[in-house]
Amino acid sequence: MGVPRFELLEPDSYEEASRLISAHDTIPLAGGTAIISMMRQRLFNPSHIVSLHKINGLGDVSPSKSGGLSIGAMATLRSVEMHPAVRAQYPLLSETLSTVANVRVRWSATVGGNLAHGDYRLDPPGALIALGASVRLGSARGERALRIEDFFRGFFDTAKEDDEIILGVDLPQPDKNASGHYLKFTSHASTDWPCVGVAVYLKGNSSGKCESARVVITAAAQTPLLLEGVNENLSGEMISEAAARKVAGLTNGQLDPIEDASGSAWYKREIAPVLVRRALLEAARRNPKIRS
Repeated sequence: MGVPRFELLEPDSYEEASRLISAHDTIPLAGGTAIISMMRQRLFNPSHIVSLHKINGLGDVSPSKSGGLSIGAMATLRSVEMHPAVRAQYPLLSETLSTVANVRVRWSATVGGNLAHGDYRLDPPGALIALGASVRLGSARGERALRIEDFFRGFFDTAKEDDEIILGVDLPQPDKNASGHYLKFTSHASTDWPCVGVAVYLKGNSSGKCESARVVITAAAQTPLLLEGVNENLSGEMISEAAARKVAGLTNGQLDPIEDASGSAWYKREIAPVLVRRALLEAARRNPKIRS
């Protein structure tokens, strides 16, 4: 089924894009991997679409003033995955992006579009939350920034206002004593939506123990879950099998699974701690500062 007829608007600034979105009660177009599919299925039938492709700078990946990395919203998942700075300084993000769908999709899908879609099954938010990233939003009213974990509010529901555009994602300064791992389980093909995904980010210290840790569970509930109590259990400790199992047990009281085609709520509740334990042990194995 083809795409319904619409008028394509191509502003050259995000402020103008914001005004056009408000005037025509429509949404911005980035990579189009979700929007075009929805239009073909007649789930979304706009008279106008506001393209972001002519706005300069939205596709850049560059060092930030804070010493971290700024990723423009229009940067494709594949370009970020393969970017030398990302691969060298944020391997967790590169690894996570490499698991999204397939190469053709990743060359089209964008970082901003991925986040704006707000689907709870997305892979990138797990790594971005684990890394402590923030998202920049802009409109004709101005700019603001949010932590990624505060951006997702529910099923297809985000903190982005209707007239706002995602401008990019900011990663904090990299830590040479950190390591990470993204592990996901899919019930169907390896390129399909995950049943459950787990992103782990660990920082080690000179004593061979864990200094801090973040564990994020995706695809299991309506929003990504930043597991609470992880630092209390791991800070100052070695990442042993027993320690990993203890942290995995934290999912029991915090995860409220959602049932979908990839797995029942019961199954997600059972598989999540298994993946947390495995991801923690693998992240620790990759960290030269941590003795397990």
